[in-house]
Amino acid sequence: MTDMQTDDTSDDTRTGSGQRTTPGASNASSGPDVIQRRNLGSDVYRVLWDRILDRQLHPGEKLSDLRLSEELGVSRTPVREALHRLEKDGVVIAEPNRGFFVASYDRRDIEEIYELRAALEAFALRHAAISVSPADIRHQLDELDRVDRLLREAGTDDERTAASEAFLEVDRGFHSFLLENSNNRRLVATLDGLWAQIAVFQKAGLMIAGWVDTALDEHRVIINHLIAGDTDAAAKALETHILNIQRRVLADFSLGGDDAGTSDSPEHKERP
Repeated sequence: MTDMQTDDTSDDTRTGSGQRTTPGASNASSGPDVIQRRNLGSDVYRVLWDRILDRQLHPGEKLSDLRLSEELGVSRTPVREALHRLEKDGVVIAEPNRGFFVASYDRRDIEEIYELRAALEAFALRHAAISVSPADIRHQLDELDRVDRLLREAGTDDERTAASEAFLEVDRGFHSFLLENSNNRRLVATLDGLWAQIAVFQKAGLMIAGWVDTALDEHRVIINHLIAGDTDAAAKALETHILNIQRRVLADFSLGGDDAGTSDSPEHKERP
């Protein structure tokens, strides 16, 4: 893919040293990110991905390759490589003669993403059901029970936070378990892109009272159908689970507007 024209016309040949950030970690209070010289494109990708998830980079915000290269201490080449990779993920938009912008999502985007996710994950489940062992499936049920105990026994804020983080880990782990065992690389790549987009607009506010219990119950239904060997019922329950998430995200979007990481306006604008 050729580099698109941007409003920045000069390249930068400086490189940096030091420790790169851990994926998922925020560096808002620790100063500029510093990149190592191992795989610069991948390192820049992780830094920008973290900033988008942490809302340091906002929907509609312009991503200047020159400014980012100066800030991160690398040339513009790995920055452009990272931006094109984020574009493939669907979390960055490239506009001819204007440059790169953090993607914004409207209600229709959310509807389409979750509808596609429901169909593809049900497809993944049908293929995974052929290859996974009963012990692997029961392990997923044991993990749900473990998280349920943590949530019910949590008595302090720290314990509740730890239990919520454990739930999110098990939730992601279950969906990843089905996807990985589908043994379909293109399906994995496609759903990875959808999950990346979901991570941009889905608010932590989904962890509202009652939602965790509902999600645990819905996961149990799916797993129990798999244990019983009823793949059709398991796939249907998974589709229902994902579309229930869609409804909650859309409700959250209606209440939160741009604060939910979305925008009804298709126009991309730089933040002042």
